[in-house]
Amino acid sequence: MANSEPTAIDRDRFQAARVRGEARAQEASALVDARYDRASDAVILTFRGGGSMTIPRGVIPGLERQPTSALAAMTLSPAGDALRWPVLDADVYVPGLVERAFGNRIFAAAAGRRGGQKRTKAKMTAARRNGAKGGRPRKRAIA
Repeated sequence: MANSEPTAIDRDRFQAARVRGEARAQEASALVDARYDRASDAVILTFRGGGSMTIPRGVIPGLERQPTSALAAMTLSPAGDALRWPVLDADVYVPGLVERAFGNRIFAAAAGRRGGQKRTKAKMTAARRNGAKGGRPRKRAIA
């Protein structure tokens, strides 16, 4: 029989995952509330940053034909990045849902903005090196 006790490496990985999840839950894009609105037949998402979004039920995979009574029993993941319907055994990752509802161009633009705002040592070093070369080349006028 296999040993079911986690190793020290596993415990470290679990702890690192918990820390990442707690940090993700504090981001502006993390969900703080989600509810099913019967009148609009949609799920209303509220984010930590103060914004909200309404997603029609027909866009959410697996919920199109479910009874409305089952949709009200929704929970959020601890990291605030997923919705769960325990009664239906359904989980939905919110960034994927937003991409599905609004298209990947909006989602890609937002992801690019977040990536561009990151401040890392590698990025600062690269910017310094490029600046030493004279910076971005000027555009040439086409006659």
